[in-house]
Amino acid sequence: MPLVPVVADMNHANPVDFAKLAAAGFVGVILKARQGVGFEDPAFKPRRDAARKAGLKVGAYDFATHDIVADNVKAFLNTTGIDPDLSYWLEFEDNVRSQRTGDQAAQFLDWVDQAIGRRCGIYGGNRIREQIDDTDPADVSWWAEHPLWLCQYKDDPALRDADLATLKPHIHIPAQWKTWFLLQYAADGHGPQPRGAPGVESGADLNVFDGTADELR
Repeated sequence: MPLVPVVADMNHANPVDFAKLAAAGFVGVILKARQGVGFEDPAFKPRRDAARKAGLKVGAYDFATHDIVADNVKAFLNTTGIDPDLSYWLEFEDNVRSQRTGDQAAQFLDWVDQAIGRRCGIYGGNRIREQIDDTDPADVSWWAEHPLWLCQYKDDPALRDADLATLKPHIHIPAQWKTWFLLQYAADGHGPQPRGAPGVESGADLNVFDGTADELR
């Protein structure tokens, strides 16, 4: 059985039909809310409401920048509000124009944690390994409390049609975590099949969850 994507993520530039996603069995979407202090995604609020109307769970992410963290957190939460039915994420990846450090990422998560009263998740792959210390046991334990949304695309032809059980042993998890919460397995035409789904563009960002739809909700 091939992979079954259940979460799509997107920004304002990506077309989406939430009703088609829901009908295809998707559980949720994660929408870009901000890129640091300077940019609020104009599609976030209307799409949040439209996705919920279609029966989908919604998350919001901030694309990491080198902005002053306190200002960034304030701007992010001004966009999203304190919403008990929203998941919160820091997209921590390379940004050549405004590169966030691992220490800044920790500050961002900590301050969002305190504001929302639960853990903010983190998205990433290589930058997590490069920028976040995995040698201090106390730090490792703290990071592990934050849901990991791992991006990793396997273009090996042998894994093209792999199911999740076959794919999982090939996924390399950063040392702070024992497992991932969501795995972004396909994006921009890379990764195993399927690389598309009803309601989103070809090459969309698609994610799997290792559990049931109810557990994900």
